[in-house]
Amino acid sequence: MAAGGSILDRMRRSRKWPPHWPIQWKLAFVSASITFIILIAFGAVVGQITTNQLRDNYAADTEAKAEELAAEIRDRIALTPAYAGQVVLLNNLLASVNGAADITPSGNNITYRPPEAQYLGPLNSLGISTYDGWQVATTYVPDTPGSTDAVAWVRYGRPMDRLEASIGRIWFAIAAGALAGGLIAALGGVILSQRAMRPISSLTSTAGQIARTRDPEVTLAEPEGDDEVAELTRTFNDMLHELSIARTEREQSLERQREFVADASHELRTPLTSVLANLELLDDSLRRPGSGNGDREFEIDSVESALRSSQRMKRLVADLQLLAKADAGRTVDPGPCDISAVAGNVAEELRPLSDNHNVVLDAPDPVTVSGNDDEIHRVILNLIDNAIRHTPEGSTITVTTRLDGDTAELRVEDDGPGIPKELWPTIFDRFVRNAGPGDRAKGKGTGLGLSIVRVIARSHGGTASVGDSPEGGASFVIRIPALKSAPLPS
Repeated sequence: MAAGGSILDRMRRSRKWPPHWPIQWKLAFVSASITFIILIAFGAVVGQITTNQLRDNYAADTEAKAEELAAEIRDRIALTPAYAGQVVLLNNLLASVNGAADITPSGNNITYRPPEAQYLGPLNSLGISTYDGWQVATTYVPDTPGSTDAVAWVRYGRPMDRLEASIGRIWFAIAAGALAGGLIAALGGVILSQRAMRPISSLTSTAGQIARTRDPEVTLAEPEGDDEVAELTRTFNDMLHELSIARTEREQSLERQREFVADASHELRTPLTSVLANLELLDDSLRRPGSGNGDREFEIDSVESALRSSQRMKRLVADLQLLAKADAGRTVDPGPCDISAVAGNVAEELRPLSDNHNVVLDAPDPVTVSGNDDEIHRVILNLIDNAIRHTPEGSTITVTTRLDGDTAELRVEDDGPGIPKELWPTIFDRFVRNAGPGDRAKGKGTGLGLSIVRVIARSHGGTASVGDSPEGGASFVIRIPALKSAPLPS
């Protein structure tokens, strides 16, 4: 098994050759190899065609020279059985050709060729043949022009080394061209792959930088092209942007949580300190010798103060618990809820406690939403109570409910001094208080009422916003998707 495993491992490693080359070198190698193979195949075809053409042309020239020599011999020398006296003239004519030539008279086995001339082999047949590295063309000399009767056979030969040298140069040029083309393709592949891989290298460097610094505040340069690498670069930039936003949101969330814990600790410490102080005073009063009816009023005041602080702390803890449940995503099961009816109930509940404020209800028609009665009651209660505490006596607070298309709208507006615009972006944050000129409850609130309003509005799929009322005071608007056809519980 071990041996088999090692063989398989070697086979896997062999399939991964080259194992450690960079991608740009692999791309250059592949492109150069493909180009070289194509050039070799193309060069082989072209070279073979050219070689055949050269051989055919060379043979045609050899045959043409043989025909010319035969015609000249026929015109200049009378070839008869008794032409021995013309041997000198015949030798001079054969010696003057560029190459080698001989003549064999018909009916005579004697072949005439100049002294020291190349031997062209035995006389065989008409046409092209080769002998000892020479190309030989054989033809005949007719007795009369146009006759097929031969009076002599003429052979003309040329060495083939010049033809083979030309063919060798052609193949060498083809091989050199293929090799040069492959090298140029490799060089071009390296250059192109380097340009193509430059954004990838930048992505790798950026990713390494982010891994080292854990800081996504990095942006790659926008590529000039519109190819896959450019799309990858833009996608990477978008990812970094989203990571940066997520990191910022997380840091802001953590900062809000730290502030929330600090503020909650501060808010809880104040009533708790008051409770402990009053209880300590009460305990000291009860333990003091001779305590009697004279300290009764002091004891009652201490107990009442402790009770007020305890109730404030209870409200604060209840608000914090509601916000914590909202942060954890816990919601109450919704049902059909008429915000007009809830607004009427809250207005009637707060009129005795309105401190000479005029609470006006403008809710002529039912406006139904899918929600929780208690939470909607808490929203309206907080908004009206907030308006009562932050506007002077005699102010008018108008509570309006209406249906705006598919949205239920609740408005709580007053004619008081309003809220400064610089507080609008943070008015719904936790522990934010508005200490304006009409504030009659400075230091008494927890700063969580409007935060609870926004949390409940969002949990019902709605929004909470602040602005100016037509009378110049504050205007709080809650918009929640309406439930038109849902029946109300009887």
